[in-house]
Amino acid sequence: MTATKAWTVGCVVLASLVILALSLGAQGWGWGDGGSLLLLRTPRVLAALAAGLALGIGGAAQQGVFRNPLADPGLTGVFGGALFGIAVLLGLFPDAAWHRAWFIPAAAFGGALGTSTLLALFGSGGSPSRLLLTGLGLNAFTAAGTLVIASRSGESRELLTNGAYGDWLGMATFELTWLPALLCLSAALLLLPLARSLDLMSFGEDAARGFGCDVVGSRRKAVLLTAMAAAAATCLVGQVAFIGLLAPHLARTLAGPRHAKVLPLSALLGAILLLGADTIGRGLWPQAPLSAAAVTAVIGAPLFIWIARGRHE
Repeated sequence: MTATKAWTVGCVVLASLVILALSLGAQGWGWGDGGSLLLLRTPRVLAALAAGLALGIGGAAQQGVFRNPLADPGLTGVFGGALFGIAVLLGLFPDAAWHRAWFIPAAAFGGALGTSTLLALFGSGGSPSRLLLTGLGLNAFTAAGTLVIASRSGESRELLTNGAYGDWLGMATFELTWLPALLCLSAALLLLPLARSLDLMSFGEDAARGFGCDVVGSRRKAVLLTAMAAAAATCLVGQVAFIGLLAPHLARTLAGPRHAKVLPLSALLGAILLLGADTIGRGLWPQAPLSAAAVTAVIGAPLFIWIARGRHE
């Protein structure tokens, strides 16, 4: 399938999913009297689209930076760092956290950038297992920190627990969604110009420098923007693994290895995967919806094992 055909099919699937997601809910099918249900569901759909877009392109960029097809912000600790940043803010300044729209996204970005930096320092280079082991350690550390803060903060305990399970889409409103969604879109647009640098870095740092690529600068930009995308997505949905892993793999299968095609197609596929997972969770159990993170884990975990086994062999 050519990239053009993949885009055409993807856009049709995404449009169909948007209509389905807007028409489906705990109250059954339809948009309600005067579109009342449509207004309630729209922020959730927008949040899923923005977060999926950011996760898809962020995963593709992270895989390119580390030259590791198993990289994913949800598996390498970046999501955990973002949630830990939010936990620190809610634990230390619970009243101030909601006074400004940018406080929580800023805290999430700080946590995500911190874990991204540690991942770049200790996990890059060597075998894929080194990156995953470093990410596993970062995930364990940030999860423990979030759990400690949640256990000491009764008011934020349920909120942080839901975030750890990727269950924040259900509380999406226009007021809570607009800024993180804007940051998701901004991070995605800023990652697109790095496509050529990521292509060159896939040949190795020395070869990339020989072609005139600023390896250090490009890596810093990619790490910064990936952290920004993961942080903004965390503010919308919480922790969701495998979207950033699966979307780039599907994009490369459909459009080839060039990042000029992989990055935007990963964004489209990420939006499809996350919105599809959320719609499935709501459609199967409308009265007690299953979180998008749970659905993606059921689908993504076996595929991750298959991909990892293929890489090992």
